Amino acid sequence: MAILLILLVIFNNRIFQILPSEKINNSEESSILQQASKALEHMDVPVGSLILFNGSIIGQGYNTVKSKHNIAGHAAINAINDAVKKIGLSQFNDLDRDKLILVTTLEPCEMCKGALIHYNIRHVYFMKDKSPLHWNKKQLKSLRYEWNKRKIDGEQQQDSLFHLLPEYPGNI
Repeated sequence: MAILLILLVIFNNRIFQILPSEKINNSEESSILQQASKALEHMDVPVGSLILFNGSIIGQGYNTVKSKHNIAGHAAINAINDAVKKIGLSQFNDLDRDKLILVTTLEPCEMCKGALIHYNIRHVYFMKDKSPLHWNKKQLKSLRYEWNKRKIDGEQQQDSLFHLLPEYPGNI
């Protein structure tokens, strides 16, 4: 059991290595590299991302962490934001997830993975992966986070705030 747990931790983020590679067309490759070049022009980490729906680009983004002093300004999140701005959040949420793809130059980080999971973007293609050492360090930080987080009083106050929002799922 312990060996299985250790293997899971080590290879958790490496499943893509046993799956076949995906291809993108020349136009998509050119667009994604253009986005990464924009980041480089602003002295940001040169990463570019695209959101594709049914073969069409509906969102584009590049890293803007340094240039816009925005810690959430990662290329993947910026591409999701661009798509939502263009078509609206409701329409974005209604898209067929089997036809929705994120294409990026660098394997998404934990924050971007969280956004991808939250918005149910299941298909992710990337040009360059991150090392197992990188992911193992992230796993340790995640365990530390889980160990150190604490709940505080105030659940009823938060529920009261939720109920003020008519669209809140608990109100429907």
